[in-house]
Amino acid sequence: MIVPLIDYTYLVVLVIAFLCSLMSFRAGLPFHLKLLALLLGLTVAVEMFARFCLPFFHLNYNTPVYSCFALVEFWVYGYFFYLLIRIKILRRIVFVFLWIFPIFWLVTTLYLFKFQKWNTYVTVAGSFCIILFVLMYFYQLIAAKEVQPIRRLPEFWIVTGMLMFYLWELPFFGTLNFFMGYYTTHAAVNNGLLNARLILDTLMYAFISYGYLCQIINTTKYSSS
Repeated sequence: MIVPLIDYTYLVVLVIAFLCSLMSFRAGLPFHLKLLALLLGLTVAVEMFARFCLPFFHLNYNTPVYSCFALVEFWVYGYFFYLLIRIKILRRIVFVFLWIFPIFWLVTTLYLFKFQKWNTYVTVAGSFCIILFVLMYFYQLIAAKEVQPIRRLPEFWIVTGMLMFYLWELPFFGTLNFFMGYYTTHAAVNNGLLNARLILDTLMYAFISYGYLCQIINTTKYSSS
């Protein structure tokens, strides 16, 4: 059972991240940050719909909602990195992901899991690619001729938050099918893992919030000076 305090804290931080990201449209930030803001808004809508609207209508089967959202979320993250990464060979890797991932989602979701179970294959593949893209971005920062202060790089804080979360997401869902019986019979372990996942998800959105805020503060500071 997910602890209510952790669950509500997650929702509050998610909404805060979305509100912070809305400022990017006024501050004239790059398109990839505005794209991420739209994804945050969709994330809020999906979470509210799945947690409050479906139970209100006595519909507790939310797998199709989250399965469809997983496709959008991972693809938008991929496009975010495609716009962010400038090294050609690394950019081509992201480009291949943008073409292959929707096909992978379609095959595994419709023919293997059929919206009846959570598509762990998509989560594992998507999480692995996000971790890879984050490391590619870090390499780009290290290889850059001009080193920029981290406090002025919203993308650094955003992708660091992603890395923290998906480093947990990958092994958790990678072993979910194998240890399904163990997780089911050991409720305390299962609940602990779910709460830990939610805490890391909350931290990711906290990092995203800070990323937007630090850029907006710097933009306001330099425009007024």
